[in-house]
Amino acid sequence: MNERQALRAQFQGENSHVGFLQALEGLELALAGKRVPGAPHTIFQALQHILYWQDITLARLRGGPVESPKSAALGWQAPEAPEDRRDWEATIARFAEGLRALEVFAESPQVDLAANPCAGRDSSVREELLMIQGHNSYHLGQIVLLRQMLGAWPPPKGGSTW
Repeated sequence: MNERQALRAQFQGENSHVGFLQALEGLELALAGKRVPGAPHTIFQALQHILYWQDITLARLRGGPVESPKSAALGWQAPEAPEDRRDWEATIARFAEGLRALEVFAESPQVDLAANPCAGRDSSVREELLMIQGHNSYHLGQIVLLRQMLGAWPPPKGGSTW
């Protein structure tokens, strides 16, 4: 496996943890927005937070003008629960679309992994990809823990047994 393939594989969770989309499968709508006592966020809020930073990272990788958020709290503005099933499914679909776009950046031989994709930011494509992989994985762990606490783990296709 070369570096590009390894980067791409991490967006699926390969060799690290259960796949991102697999971890969301089969979750009942009511549980996506249910607050676990003591937890600061719901699963829906954690997923929206992932999307917030994933969208910013994709904009950076595409070379667009991206203003860095002034506060970490801006990434936690989502309501506790999705409006309805359509909202929940659209959120998951948007997350999947973003993952696919990140995979394209990781695997594309036309993309220079050492290049700086975003003016005013001192990071390479490789560093941006690694940052968002780590960020997504961190919050995926929170989602898995919340599912476990809600009695909604493992997902239908199974979860990590390690």
